[in-house]
Amino acid sequence: MDERTSRRYFRIAGVTIQVEADLPITDRTFDKKFDSFLVEDPGEDTVVLRHHFSLPEVKGADLGREVYRKPPWAIYRRDDSWVYLGISPAPDDPALHRVAVFNDDHSRGTIYNPDEEWFRSGGLHALTLFPSDQILLARLLPDRDACFLHAAGMVVNGQGLLFAGHSEAGKSTMVTMLRDEGEILCDDRVIVRRWPDRFRVHGSWSHGDVPQVSAADAPLRAILLLEKAGTNRLERLEDRKEIVRRLPFFLIKPVVTADWWQKVLGLVETMAREVPVYRLRFDRSGEVLDVLKPLWEGRP
Repeated sequence: MDERTSRRYFRIAGVTIQVEADLPITDRTFDKKFDSFLVEDPGEDTVVLRHHFSLPEVKGADLGREVYRKPPWAIYRRDDSWVYLGISPAPDDPALHRVAVFNDDHSRGTIYNPDEEWFRSGGLHALTLFPSDQILLARLLPDRDACFLHAAGMVVNGQGLLFAGHSEAGKSTMVTMLRDEGEILCDDRVIVRRWPDRFRVHGSWSHGDVPQVSAADAPLRAILLLEKAGTNRLERLEDRKEIVRRLPFFLIKPVVTADWWQKVLGLVETMAREVPVYRLRFDRSGEVLDVLKPLWEGRP
């Protein structure tokens, strides 16, 4: 098969995901949300995913030590590799839905899918063909001084704003109210990466209610912790210990290991020191724009 028809490159937060398959990859294979991230060539930092379309026999195989089990995944550590088994939520169902093997740092992955039908149907929402790509990205990023956060992001006047909050916190509401002021990066998951000059916020394709996403990035001007209220008020948090305590609640976590925690907590501590963090109370009136404008105008 011509490699040009069975390979695509997608770049997110400076990391190129090279997707290869035993079948042709067309313009229909992946959802349109990936279009902003599609690039022509691999970059300096490339992660390779290879898709096959039959499941290997794992019964009786040495999978290594089980380190995680919660549907849809059972995960094993074997020497310098990781084995992911896609399992059923039904305890009495032994069927496997997917098998994936990654090297130690997850920069190379071989993914075995049960059949070709889903791939050929197109419109896929994850490059891994997992329920989402966040289990891979969350693992990769700390090695690159980056982390995946449960947050929305926007670029306004060249400044990156990050709105942190869990489900129903108002992330989608916030970017919808601000959409005429700048560019939406994503309304539910964004990446923060520390580059040599400063922290930057990067868009991701893991959106929530707002389907607009972007591969763009910008200097991280502020982290805003969302709180729904009957008023609109911006309050800067000065207690660094409180910030370091609160930010990890918004981290997207893979299978957590000691080295992963060490890297990501070190990153959070640096972030707390270098990036302003605010508590943002807001309502749906839209008046929060007046509260936020000084941030992207550089006044606070």
